[in-house]
Amino acid sequence: MEVERSTFIAILVAGLFLILGTLTAHAQSTPTATPTPGACSITTLPNGATSLCATGAEPPPSYLGVSGGNYNSVAYAKKTATITCCTGTLGALVNDTHGNQLVLSSSHVFARNSSTRRSAALNEPIVQPGLVDLGCWQDQSDIVARLSNWSKINFAGGANQLDAALAKIVPEEQTPNGTPTAGVDPDGKILNMVDASFPTDQIPAGQISATPFPFNSLYDGLPVMKMGRTTCLTSGKIDAFDAMGKVVYPGKVCNVVGAGTAFFNHQILVIGQAINNPSGSTCSFAEGGDAGALVVTQDFSCPQAIGIVFAGTPAAGAPYAPDTANTIVAVNPIGTILSKFNVSLVGKACVPTAFGSEIGTPTSGVSAALHQSIEQVRSVKNRYARRLLKMGAVTAVGIGAGDDPDHAALNVYLSKDTPMIRARIPQQINGVTVHIRHAPKFRAL
Repeated sequence: MEVERSTFIAILVAGLFLILGTLTAHAQSTPTATPTPGACSITTLPNGATSLCATGAEPPPSYLGVSGGNYNSVAYAKKTATITCCTGTLGALVNDTHGNQLVLSSSHVFARNSSTRRSAALNEPIVQPGLVDLGCWQDQSDIVARLSNWSKINFAGGANQLDAALAKIVPEEQTPNGTPTAGVDPDGKILNMVDASFPTDQIPAGQISATPFPFNSLYDGLPVMKMGRTTCLTSGKIDAFDAMGKVVYPGKVCNVVGAGTAFFNHQILVIGQAINNPSGSTCSFAEGGDAGALVVTQDFSCPQAIGIVFAGTPAAGAPYAPDTANTIVAVNPIGTILSKFNVSLVGKACVPTAFGSEIGTPTSGVSAALHQSIEQVRSVKNRYARRLLKMGAVTAVGIGAGDDPDHAALNVYLSKDTPMIRARIPQQINGVTVHIRHAPKFRAL
């Protein structure tokens, strides 16, 4: 989550604090979070229009891919007179089996780091924009949904699969005839997800496919993109999948109810990559405040959901190599989310084209030999990942690209890459090639 620290003059009244000043904002006000495009940014959409990156306060009904978070994600430190607040991204819209519409985001964004021991409460309000984009100001008129369901994070050593949450949409306002108007777009349109035929004189926002991309069809190098609160529309590729790793959740900020280091399994790892530059240096795919953003295939005609952003490593934009740091983003698989919460994506019926055909990104196939190799690597990963992660320098282990198109490899990510550490990691495990990557500790974004 994006965290803001501000110092204000505060008065404690009956256990509550009042911020003295004139900070006010509403969902109808001018956007306050305008990202600065980076090397990973997709700045020109397939219809020739410029991507819209004003993702702070949005007029109702708000599109997805914009700033949002828990109304209670704000804390006051009396000793330093410092206020901290957090925000993330409203990722996608889903339907439950009762016909209710819910917003999907990360659990630590919506449910304040809820753990298996301490938790947020049902129906906590979700606001658009998030508090960071209001200077930590709470305004009930910004409520667009209420916390409905969420995954609790195990900080005691057990393996987690999800950092995801749902919030049921609530009416934002009443029309003259008394009909409720939702605070979130009922068609689930996401900013900048438009194809070449979309009119250039309209706000660029479109639907994703209602059918997610199959987890078992993932492969290293698959081109992806995401629309998030902080870094806007960015491009990247899958670097590993079915990954296990450690994620740090900070405490003592933003009124979180849980903190610590959590193990996650069966995740997807993404690195940023500028389009039309497949062999160049990588760039920042996501940063703090992008948690909850939906990652989709790089196909504007029929973008299929891959998962949601929830964590990443520091050093955004640095070259990706064994001896240098780089931002690597951890993504919860969408299939696991939909199955866990028994919901379906709100989207359109469409047929995927060649990935990235509208923006020039090359595509790749998955051979039968590669499928067989992936399963061999998966077996090794399932057996040895925990053992490798017990080494302090190992931050993640996942299925990555092999030395040729028909083979996968076991990617081992290190926070420190020294000859002593490398000597402890075999070059092969049960016939599977091991590739070493550099990745500092993952932290919740």
